[in-house]
Amino acid sequence: MSPRFLRLPFFLFLLPSLLPAQPKNLKANLFILVLILMPLPGLVTAQTYQVYFGDMHSHSSLSWDARAGSKMPAQAYAYAKHVAKIDFLAISDHTNGLPQVNYEKIRAAAVAYDDPDSQFVAIVGQELGSLGGTGYGHINIFEAPTIAGNGLDNDEIRYNLNMAYQFIINNRVSGQFNHPSIENGNSNFLNFNYDSAADPFMTSLEVINGTRSTNYERYYLSALQKGWHVGALGDQDNHGPNYGDLRSTDGDIYLTGVLADSLTKPKIFAAIRAHRTYAFETNPANDRIYLDEFTADGRWMGEVFDDANDRVTLRLSAHASPATSTRFRQAQIYRNGFLLAWKNLGAPAFDWTVEDTNSTGSHYYFAKLVQEDGDLLWTSPIWVNSPGASPAEPGSMTIRNLRQNFSDGVPQSFGWANVKLRGVATAGTHFGEEGPGYLQDSTGGVAIFGGDFSKAVAAFIGPPNAFEMEVIGGVTQFNGSLEIIPYAVRRISVKPAITPQLVTTGQLAANGESLEGLLVKILGANIVSGNFPPAGASGNLVIDDGSGPCNLRIDSDTDIDGQATPTGKIDIIGIVNQFDSTAPFTDGYQLLPRRMADISPRTGVSDDNSEVPRQFQLSQNHPNPFFADGETEIRFALPSAAEVRLEIFNLLGERVAMLVDNKFLAGEHRVTWNGRDTSGKLVAGGIYFYRLQVSSGASKWTAVRKVVVLP
Repeated sequence: MSPRFLRLPFFLFLLPSLLPAQPKNLKANLFILVLILMPLPGLVTAQTYQVYFGDMHSHSSLSWDARAGSKMPAQAYAYAKHVAKIDFLAISDHTNGLPQVNYEKIRAAAVAYDDPDSQFVAIVGQELGSLGGTGYGHINIFEAPTIAGNGLDNDEIRYNLNMAYQFIINNRVSGQFNHPSIENGNSNFLNFNYDSAADPFMTSLEVINGTRSTNYERYYLSALQKGWHVGALGDQDNHGPNYGDLRSTDGDIYLTGVLADSLTKPKIFAAIRAHRTYAFETNPANDRIYLDEFTADGRWMGEVFDDANDRVTLRLSAHASPATSTRFRQAQIYRNGFLLAWKNLGAPAFDWTVEDTNSTGSHYYFAKLVQEDGDLLWTSPIWVNSPGASPAEPGSMTIRNLRQNFSDGVPQSFGWANVKLRGVATAGTHFGEEGPGYLQDSTGGVAIFGGDFSKAVAAFIGPPNAFEMEVIGGVTQFNGSLEIIPYAVRRISVKPAITPQLVTTGQLAANGESLEGLLVKILGANIVSGNFPPAGASGNLVIDDGSGPCNLRIDSDTDIDGQATPTGKIDIIGIVNQFDSTAPFTDGYQLLPRRMADISPRTGVSDDNSEVPRQFQLSQNHPNPFFADGETEIRFALPSAAEVRLEIFNLLGERVAMLVDNKFLAGEHRVTWNGRDTSGKLVAGGIYFYRLQVSSGASKWTAVRKVVVLP
């Protein structure tokens, strides 16, 4: 990191020589006094730090759950330093069955590496808690003078979180929350209920954990929301031979970056206690991401400060090393866990400044970085206290907001956290208990992967009703398919089920990206190759309605596998999915029927176009009037594919909101307006108009209707 120098008026350097002859120390003292008392416009005093890399969660062969290849503490530290080439390693063996004598062996091995000239910091830790149904999860504590409790299976401290907190407080040691997912029915640290006494000592939380090959972003956000001041860690939770270079199942190595003054144990722990840490994934093994700066008004990541002008300047810069490392794809800054700003990068280094002009109330910022190979980085937060109320949470996004892609098929929204979506569920547990389920709004459809969603929806899908759902989650992709990993799911209401959009097999093959996630219907197709797979298996077939072939995917979690393959023309309802395992992710589109009832034989040729509207139509919104904090639905029908624009205007003819500006295929469509303008604010009560403009080839059509909003 380049130092940030102080810019001082030139005459100040001459001041000592201009003073009358005095003792040398008097001149120096006067010079210092002037520097202290004189206000200097634009003076920037930002500390600079070195970045050190390591792992705060690993187990030696002394741990009761050690695996083949695990090493004794001294050999583990040596491997981390000389083979993995990291700067620090914590061995945090389980206290269950670990007598004091074994703990002392770890301490002795760590002391042997305490020489600052060794350029390595060896940390001794222990893991408390239990993942059982009566446990609270796992906590690491570091550099404690003794083991917590008696180290046996019946030790109450394993099951009593308050006792664990008290041990940490009494011994004034640092603790961290480990892999905080709900496993085996544990209560997840009592749902992160805030403990003000423990807060200064519970310094960190694992955002990523290599053994479990997942991220715990939702719990990081939950802990911050509950008031915990925790920094972000990337740990490996190694139980075997790889100390510092353990690869997760996705091939990445998870590491923690620490911003410290120097590589000594006191400096590393001072940085951890000050939350100057970040979690990141790396691949290849020698790839490193250097967080050069994350500050708010010059205050570093991890600081808490008061601000009186409701305006904060955030600065974020980083570089990848070596220079041939993967470039950064995007940088993101969050306020109170919700996306505040993002910037596409395409470079191995960047420097970005963001002005938050609505920095009111008590809030926090953190940043995320996304590399082009999919690796992620999470910073620790900066906490700000300002007058006034905290900014309101943002409203729902449209699915279309998430579907802008880079040229390689990766969504620009990849890695976005805490996105909020509302729509009607089109699939629940049809593709398994974990899903993916599917959600659709007026702008598109998206896969929701996780049992929280699919089980809430279950199989209650299809005419005449379906659940309207709200989902808050993170954006990822699976083999090219955009997915939401839900943090929170709730049912909003019961609404009419989504009417499948009519498409042809040729359209699906040629325009799969625009249809991905949507519930569609194909009329009169033939199965031209393949058969339904046997029970318990999945398989691909090819279908064609005469417009060109496309893939049909039969999933083993449906009730279709094991059924006889239909003959003749069939109508098929399904969800458009993508499975493309290599970049660019621009191929592999397929139709996924949810159940056998989605596939039906044609009863006659004459009804091939019975579901296509004969003319353009714009229906009156319902309900009308509606309350500004509610929703109303607008329906329109298209006899052919068309470019569609649907806008809201006030009585002055000023555009209030743009609801639709996209291409739609033939069929009936529904659009929901939530009473908000283009900036996301609720409109005032009154009379408004919605205008539909349609362009289909040489044909153009416009219609206007009135809508009344109640305050």
